[in-house]
Amino acid sequence: MTQAVVIALAFILLLLRSVADDQIVKRDGSAISGRILSVADGQVMIESHSSNGGVAKFPITITDIKSVNMAAPADVAKAEGPGVAPAAAIAALEPQVRQFAGLPADWVVAAMAQLAQAYAAQGQGERAAATYNQIDALYPGSKYHAQAVAGKAELSLKAGKIDEALAAVQPIIDQANKDIAPSPSDGALYAGAFLVYGQVLEAQKKPQQALEAYLTVKTMFYQNPALVDQADQLAKNLRDHNPGIGIE
Repeated sequence: MTQAVVIALAFILLLLRSVADDQIVKRDGSAISGRILSVADGQVMIESHSSNGGVAKFPITITDIKSVNMAAPADVAKAEGPGVAPAAAIAALEPQVRQFAGLPADWVVAAMAQLAQAYAAQGQGERAAATYNQIDALYPGSKYHAQAVAGKAELSLKAGKIDEALAAVQPIIDQANKDIAPSPSDGALYAGAFLVYGQVLEAQKKPQQALEAYLTVKTMFYQNPALVDQADQLAKNLRDHNPGIGIE
């Protein structure tokens, strides 16, 4: 094998590795590529490879991070699929949340919210509430606050506190209705709020408005397949109990 071929192969391997690497951009503008290993005590541990083949592991303080580009692990992606049972979602998501909670990445917060929903579906309301509170604690003042608010509103609804649930989720619904071009991450956040909103409207004996809320998830805020599947099921149940119902 000629030296030119060796160099070319090395370059291709380096390029492929860089494409597959996680990317962290710091607030000072510098960028770091590598593999994000875990998050703990306000720091992200990353493993980085140098051009000469060396490997280094080092922490980066979360407050120094501007953005993170990291694909969701396979277990998280599978758990987001339609028809995943709550017990299976808990088994898949708990280890990932323990490992990466606090990382400023949309998929982490989505996984935390889905884990909380799975807890609630299994009758573990306290663990669900604790997970939503963890979102607020780890991401203070962020857009993810809406995720926690919608989740806790759903717990209020399950406890029969309809007015409390509506008061919590209404500002998110109002914001969503003004956002004519939501980003994929914002769309997923709004979807959770609309699911709760629809259930509140059902409890208020407003089936037509409830159906519209569920269909809004399918047509406008469809970024998370698990939430779309939930909207489908809620819409189907609503139609089964209200034959001929439609929206104007």
